[in-house]
Amino acid sequence: MDMKTTLKTSVAVGALFALAAPVASGSAEAGFKNQNSKVNLTMGGQIVRSLLHADDGERTQLFNIDGRSTGTRVRYIVSGQLTESVKVGGLLEHDVGQSNDSFDFTGSGVGDEVHGNTTAFGIRHHHMTFSHKSMGKLTIGRANTASNGTSEVGLNGAGDLVLGGNTMLSTIEFTTGTGGAFSGITAASQTSTFDGMSRDDVVRYDSPKIGGFALATSLLDNGVTDVALRYGGKVAGLTVKAAASYVNRAGATSEGTAGAIESQYSMSGAVKHESGLNARVGYGSGRAENSGTAPKTVWYGLGYSAKMSSLGATNLFVERYDAEDIAVAGREMETTYVGVSQKLDSIGSTLGLLYGKHELTDAASVDYNDIDTVMLQTKLTF
Repeated sequence: MDMKTTLKTSVAVGALFALAAPVASGSAEAGFKNQNSKVNLTMGGQIVRSLLHADDGERTQLFNIDGRSTGTRVRYIVSGQLTESVKVGGLLEHDVGQSNDSFDFTGSGVGDEVHGNTTAFGIRHHHMTFSHKSMGKLTIGRANTASNGTSEVGLNGAGDLVLGGNTMLSTIEFTTGTGGAFSGITAASQTSTFDGMSRDDVVRYDSPKIGGFALATSLLDNGVTDVALRYGGKVAGLTVKAAASYVNRAGATSEGTAGAIESQYSMSGAVKHESGLNARVGYGSGRAENSGTAPKTVWYGLGYSAKMSSLGATNLFVERYDAEDIAVAGREMETTYVGVSQKLDSIGSTLGLLYGKHELTDAASVDYNDIDTVMLQTKLTF
């Protein structure tokens, strides 16, 4: 382990011990003390572990991994009041080095499994915000782009388990025929929800909410721009959430590369009845450079939420993702999920169980074997 990694690990461990220190009732010292007493500092994060069983039609393996839709991370949140109308905030959030971050069956021997560790800390967020009471919020730094999350709207409690048709696949390949020969096609690359530009170095503006609607736009440092519209509120007794975004990649480094996505959009929405019944739907598409194809994905699902025990709310759900022409024209991938997410209110954490079935077809009528996955995941927040 090099000195840089050692220092990072030492800081993280030290912060965790500081957080665990006893806090005197009514004391201004909340476990740890920041040097600047004029701003508030909060530390938090999560530890995620999963057991994932995969079957590619010929081989099976149990992988002991981090999370798939969410992962182990640590964060520091800073907030302060600049003026009566302006608040200043800051967020540092890092992915902690993760064990078995990638996994598949393509080892050096027949049937061998492969898994790889990510030892370095990753940068998720590194930004400052300036929020005005009536004029909105300005964000500068590495943060969520305006379009990030617009394909992930849901009210079924499945967000920690499912964020697309490739959630559980890592680098697992589809196999062919009764012998289970590797096809060279990585399953996760055959589907996409076109969920904006994730996190990047941005200048982002968010408007105030008006009638439940809010507009956001951001400029990335490579010249890409995006815009998103979000809604949240009550309609006819139903809880409703929705989002839509458009991304113009004209300034991206991939411009001019055949098959590269030059523009894309996504939209998703969800409704929930007071009985706990809920539904979600979404659509994403992109225009590929110099290819004449328009890859797209449609997804939809049903769910039910109720407090069935003293542990907390239980969320049951079924979801389906249908992707076309994502990697190759004429190739389609269908993914079906059945899952349950259990809130653990006493410790503010979550336990989830998810089954996924992944099917691939193409214009050449190759006999691809289905991939079946089952994952048990625990997220412990702090």
